[in-house]
Amino acid sequence: MIDIHSHILNNIDDGCKTIEESLELLRLAESYGVSDIILTPHFMFGTEYQKENEEKMKLFDELKKSVQNENISINLYLGNEVFVENNMVSYLKENKIQTLNNSKYLLFELPRFEEFKGAFDEVFSLETEGIIPVLAHPERYEIIIQNPTYALKLKERGVLFQSNIGSFLGIYGHQIAETAMLLIKHNCIDFIASDVHSKKHCHYKKIQELKELLKKYITEEEIETLFVKNPQKILQNEVVEPKEPIPFKKTLFGKWK
Repeated sequence: MIDIHSHILNNIDDGCKTIEESLELLRLAESYGVSDIILTPHFMFGTEYQKENEEKMKLFDELKKSVQNENISINLYLGNEVFVENNMVSYLKENKIQTLNNSKYLLFELPRFEEFKGAFDEVFSLETEGIIPVLAHPERYEIIIQNPTYALKLKERGVLFQSNIGSFLGIYGHQIAETAMLLIKHNCIDFIASDVHSKKHCHYKKIQELKELLKKYITEEEIETLFVKNPQKILQNEVVEPKEPIPFKKTLFGKWK
């Protein structure tokens, strides 16, 4: 697995607090076959989670040295999970936020329980600057849970989708699991990542379980694309070619299918 979404960088957000905790989690990741991880600490303007790139790079360099000293065979890269704002392009230009491994891909998140009215304008602004938005865990947003056609509108605008391992397995609840599976059946998901925050919730141990589950709905080649091939394209700053989404329909009982 190549993981494009994690909160392993220490002492920066609600993820790992110490280098020791980060190293312990990285050892676990290695044991479950993870080869590469992009560290994506939260960036939320106006909160305590808003360390700029220079500060992030210092922590990143320290962790990388510790990983080398401990002989942990995982390649680390730096990014951010940016809480959506109306001026993300300005944050990029001001060196406040980090794309995924200095690529053209930016990982961002939406509010969980309400619509961000400027989402499509912000997507347009990013893409005008050559930045490809990657939406973190779309299955967890109420607006998509209640109306998955909203996801299609984002896909039509060129947004790529990253789902969490735990979402499919019910870790965040039944509704989110159903939505994750619905999105993957409709060709909406481009990456699967961990969103791991701590050893206590180490989703890496669930990788094989999820792959076995997904085999019921998509091919092994498609699974490899979600876990490895598309994430590798981000690391290499290559073009990710999304599949054509399948439109959603409602049953007679009002359930999305």
